Amino acid sequence: MSHRSIHLRSLAAICLLLVVTGCASRSYQSQDVMAAAFLERAEELSDDDIIVRAAVPTARETRKLTGLDLYAQGVQPVWLEVTNNTQQRARVSHWSIDRHYFSPIEVAYMNKGEYGGQGYTDMEAWFHRNGLPRIVPPGETRKGFVFTNYRPGTKGFSLDIFANRAAHNFTFFVPMPGFTPDFQNVDFAAIYDPETQRTLDIPGLRSVLENELSCCAASPDGKADAAPFNLVLVAPPKAIRRSLLRSGWTETAKDDPATAPARSNFYRERPPDGVFYKSRTDGNERIELRLWLSPWTMEYGLVWVGQVVYGINDASLFAEFFTPYSPAADLDSAVRFILQDFWYNQSVIRAGYVKGVGRVPKDAPRETFNGHEYFTDGTRLVMQLSEEPVAFDETVIIYPETPLPELSDDD
Repeated sequence: MSHRSIHLRSLAAICLLLVVTGCASRSYQSQDVMAAAFLERAEELSDDDIIVRAAVPTARETRKLTGLDLYAQGVQPVWLEVTNNTQQRARVSHWSIDRHYFSPIEVAYMNKGEYGGQGYTDMEAWFHRNGLPRIVPPGETRKGFVFTNYRPGTKGFSLDIFANRAAHNFTFFVPMPGFTPDFQNVDFAAIYDPETQRTLDIPGLRSVLENELSCCAASPDGKADAAPFNLVLVAPPKAIRRSLLRSGWTETAKDDPATAPARSNFYRERPPDGVFYKSRTDGNERIELRLWLSPWTMEYGLVWVGQVVYGINDASLFAEFFTPYSPAADLDSAVRFILQDFWYNQSVIRAGYVKGVGRVPKDAPRETFNGHEYFTDGTRLVMQLSEEPVAFDETVIIYPETPLPELSDDD
């Protein structure tokens, strides 16, 4: 072995030793949670004798708080304070917030390379100490973090707490500094003159959807057809947000370039009032929901017309891959996905199909003004959404005279 090789190996060993001893000697630095500024943004909800406060630190605040870049690891801490004023202990369901949440010890272990020896022991102890307990004794308060998967935009989540043989459900929409969802820029009260709005019953809704609502959205200049309206939601805004965020959908900002294709679809001379999406875990595709407030209302809430489509996650590739045989061209699969998604998340009170754009066969697709081809069975899905959980067997089928596409002989 040459002297040069021995020298290089010696240097490598010394460097490794320095790294190891550096990690081993590095002390863990964190911030006192109760002194953190993000707690000033805490929001409070109550149900009977259970009171919950919730706050979410930003990426920067999380680094200052924990000394770690958790957001870069896909971890978003949610701080909760639960006060139990009942006569029995309360059980907090971490799973209800995020089905794939991280335990405090797991988060510490993910960062074991940052510290060694006493530093790692102190870090592990901090996370364990600041995790939210599952049990809140009667008459007491417990607080701490649930470590959830990071999702951009408003932090929406549900929380289930069980006490006094009853379930208490809380739905939070925690705004994040620096992000404004597109629909918050819309003055919904000013869109329609109250004299032009109509209140409909269930048969009346079907009539306007089949006879008055246009087949499709329009191009920005109003001269050509865009994608069809294949979805109608009946709900107050809070019920829609609850259904979407409980199901893991993400809000978008008005200037999000990935939503540019969606915002080229117009209804009554305006782009969508809100655009939401849900991505596959590999990030290659996503399902997108576009909603517009209509001039119709019902006893149960406002009527929203919409489009739900599959698309390529990268906006620059959206048009290139929008072919008759790509998922983006199959409108019906997107409709069936959102029906199952909302139903399994216990959000649907009523559901049914009405006539829409009409059948467009796969071997003779139709083209929108911007060159996107699609095929469909031609129906529109109608769903009434609830702010409270709805049991699976309590969902009522409306418009049964319209054959369900899933059961159609020629599907």
